[in-house]
Amino acid sequence: MSENLSIENILRAPMRVGRVIPLLILSAIGAVVFTCTVAVVEYENNQHMADVKGWLEHSHNVLNVIQTQGQRLDRVGSSMQLYKLTGDDRYLGNAQTSAAAMRVSVENLETLLRDNPSQSQNAKELDTHVDTLAHVLENAKGSKEVPDREIRSIRSALSVLQNDERALLNQRGDDTQRAMTRSLVLGIVFLGLSLVVVVALFIVLIRDALRRRAFEEEISISNDNLEKTVEKLKRRSADSVFLKSSRDELQLCVTSLEAQKCTARHLQELLPGSRGATVILNNSHTLMEILSTWGEPTALSDGCALETCCGLRTGRARWRKPGESEIHCSHFVDTPPDNYLCIPLAAQGETIGFTYLEFPTEEIAQWACDRLVLIEEMVDLASMTIAALNLRAKLESQSIRDVLTGLFNRRFMEVALERELHRATRRGSSLAVLLLDVDHFKNFNDTFGHEAGDVVLREVGSSFLQAVRTEDIVCRYGGEEFVIILPEITVEMAFVRAEAIREQISRLRVHLKGQPLGHVSLSIGLAMYPHPASSITELLRMADHALYDAKRAGRNRTAIAAETPALSLKNEH
Repeated sequence: MSENLSIENILRAPMRVGRVIPLLILSAIGAVVFTCTVAVVEYENNQHMADVKGWLEHSHNVLNVIQTQGQRLDRVGSSMQLYKLTGDDRYLGNAQTSAAAMRVSVENLETLLRDNPSQSQNAKELDTHVDTLAHVLENAKGSKEVPDREIRSIRSALSVLQNDERALLNQRGDDTQRAMTRSLVLGIVFLGLSLVVVVALFIVLIRDALRRRAFEEEISISNDNLEKTVEKLKRRSADSVFLKSSRDELQLCVTSLEAQKCTARHLQELLPGSRGATVILNNSHTLMEILSTWGEPTALSDGCALETCCGLRTGRARWRKPGESEIHCSHFVDTPPDNYLCIPLAAQGETIGFTYLEFPTEEIAQWACDRLVLIEEMVDLASMTIAALNLRAKLESQSIRDVLTGLFNRRFMEVALERELHRATRRGSSLAVLLLDVDHFKNFNDTFGHEAGDVVLREVGSSFLQAVRTEDIVCRYGGEEFVIILPEITVEMAFVRAEAIREQISRLRVHLKGQPLGHVSLSIGLAMYPHPASSITELLRMADHALYDAKRAGRNRTAIAAETPALSLKNEH
C-alpha cells in the first residue's frame, strides 16, 4: 500500500512542477515590471529633489553674498566716520578698498541672479549705487564728508535683494519639504508592495523546495558526487592554508608598498603564468599609478584616471571575456588583451585602487575563474592591510605636522631639538635656533579676515621650506611664530642664513582671491648652543629675548641673543 502511494506521489510530481514553473515565470515578469516602475518613479522624484536642493543652495549663496556686501558697506561707513573725525587717509583708503571689493562682489551677484529677471534688475540697481559710492569715495579726499545718501541707497537696494531672495528661499524650502514627503510616501508604498511580492514568492518557493526535498532525499548520493565533494574539501583546505600564509605575511608589512608587493607575489603564486599589477590612487586622489607588477603587463598604462576602470565604476570584480563582455577598460596604452580581470581595492568605505590580472591563455583564464572566490578574498585581505597602513602613515604624519602650514608642530620641535642638542654635544659642534615672528600679523586678520591670516602663514611656511637646507628643521611654534633649527652651523653663518630668510619673506607678495594683502616682514631672534645657551630651556629663552629685541628695535630685522659675542646686525626698512 505504501509503495503504491509513493509511486503515485512520484507520478504526480511532474504535474505539480508543471504548475509551479508558469507561476514562477509570471512572478518574475511581474517583479521585473514592478522594479522598473519603481526605478523610474524614484529616479524622477530624486531628480526633482536634486533640482530643488540646487536652487536652495543657490539662494543661500546669494544671501551670503548680500550679507557680505552689507558688512563691507558697514566698513565703508565706519571708515568714513573715522576719516571725518581724524582726517587720517588710512581710513579713507580702507573705505575705498571696501568699496572696490563691493564692486567686484556685485559682478558676482549679477552672475548668480541671471536666472531671475526681477532680482537681476535689483542687482543692476545695486551696481549703479555701488559705482556712485566708489566715485564719491575716489573724490572724497579732503572733503571729510560721509556719503550717507549713497550708503542709504545701497542699503535699501541690499534690503530689497535680501527680502526677495529670502522669499524665494522659503518657497524653495517648502518645495524641498514636499519632495521629501512625497519620496517618503512613495518609499513606504513601494516597500509594502515589495514585501507582499517577496512574501508571496517566498511561500511558493518554500513549498516547492519542500516538495523537491522530499523526493531528493530518496535519491542516494552517487560515488562520483562524493569524490567531487572530497576533492572540493581538499581544495578548500589548501586555499585556507594559502590565505592564512598570505595574511600572516601581510601582517608583517610596515608600508603600503610592501603590502602591494606581497600581494603581487601571492597572486603570481596563486595563478602561475598570469600577469598583473596593483594600481593605487595617488596622494592627490586624481590619478592611479602602477606600484607593483608581476609577469610584465606591457599594455597597462602607467597612469590612469578612476573612471577608466570598469571594475571601479561597478564597484565589484569585473571580467572581460570574448563573447561575454566585449567592453574594454580604458587604462591601456596598446591593444588590450582578450582576457583580464579588474578587482577594486576598497576598505573602510574608501577606494584605494584596483588589482589587474591578465591571462595570456584560455586555460589560465578558466583556472582563475574557478578560483575567483579565493582571488577576491586575497584582494580583500590586501585592501584592508593597505588601508590600515595608509591610515597609520596618515595618523603618524598628523601627529607631527601642523594642519595649516604642513610644517612640523611644536611637539615634534621639542623632540627634534633635544635630539639635535645631544648630537651637537657628541660631535662637539654648534647649533642655532631661529625664533621668527610675522610682524603686525594681527593687522592681516583685522583688515582682511582670518582667512587672509591663514593664507599669509601658509605662504610664509612654504617660503621657509624653500630657503633652508635639507638637514634644517622648520616648525610652527604657535600662532604666527616659527622655529628653525640649524644644526652644525656657526653664529656668523646662522646670521647670514637668517637674513636671507628675512629678505626672502620681505619679497613675498601674498594675494587672497586676487586681492593683495600687503607687505609681509619678519622679526628674528637668534640663539646658539652650546654657547651661550647650555640647555633647551636657555636656548629658547634667549631666542625669545632676541626676538623681543628685534621687535623693539623696529621689527623686520634679526637680533642675536645678548650673551653672544657682538655681531653687526643688518636692518631692513
